[in-house]
Amino acid sequence: MANKPLTALQRDYLESSTTGMPIAGLIAWGALAGISLQLGKAMPAWVAFMAAAAPFPLSMVIDKLRGAKGLSGESRNNPLTRLFMRFIFVIALIIPLVIFSAQAAKSIDLLILGLAILAGMIWVPHGWAADDPAGMIHFVLRALLCYGAYLFAPEPHRGAAIAGASALTYVYAVWAMKKPGDAR
Repeated sequence: MANKPLTALQRDYLESSTTGMPIAGLIAWGALAGISLQLGKAMPAWVAFMAAAAPFPLSMVIDKLRGAKGLSGESRNNPLTRLFMRFIFVIALIIPLVIFSAQAAKSIDLLILGLAILAGMIWVPHGWAADDPAGMIHFVLRALLCYGAYLFAPEPHRGAAIAGASALTYVYAVWAMKKPGDAR
């Protein structure tokens, strides 16, 4: 598979992509926004980590329920899929920086902001692998909305606003991202 031209690899990658990931992200980050709104500063930090980690496995469940192809043995051999999966690991290596910063500032809002931005970074390699500008647009939109929520939302609702902004970007992703049938 590695000997295929880039356009063929991108087409194969897009064929194995689904809207399961942005739907899962909308559910996870929307749930975090609701929980954060209810619990505020009393929300345990692990809830934010669950929201950041949940979209990938939840998307696999959504794909199974919808009968979508999703990740298969064949798609796992695509170098672009492997790059995407490795980038998830890269993001995981940066998360301790967010944890240390949030601990030093004693701010759950900073934790939510950092996780939202890092979790959004996965859309950059996805967009490149699918030859879809919606991935980069999603990430930039997410970063701007989350930073805006952090800077301008009132203190008791800041974490919920950040999570809500993150969830909102998944609506864009569902609408704008190329679908498997769009592969050339």
